[in-house]
Amino acid sequence: LNCSVVVGMHPDQATEPLVDLALALGKPFAVVPCCVHGRSFPGRKTACGKPVVSYEDFIEYLLSKSPDCRSAELPFEGRNKVVFRQS
Repeated sequence: LNCSVVVGMHPDQATEPLVDLALALGKPFAVVPCCVHGRSFPGRKTACGKPVVSYEDFIEYLLSKSPDCRSAELPFEGRNKVVFRQS
């Protein structure tokens, strides 16, 4: 895949696959998750084994995919946390 960065702005069910793709390709990424879709992905667990059911759980879950993942708040209201990895 010939890309420089993987980006997803409220990508719904594609959030985790976007992160996984970027990590597999060694690319930087930034995703702004919106919906958790806990019922669609019942196998997701936080580091302590808790099911991923809240927005905060989902952010924690995505951050746990790599020690290089970070998060930050963006300057707008609503679901404004970005999970990212720089190159």
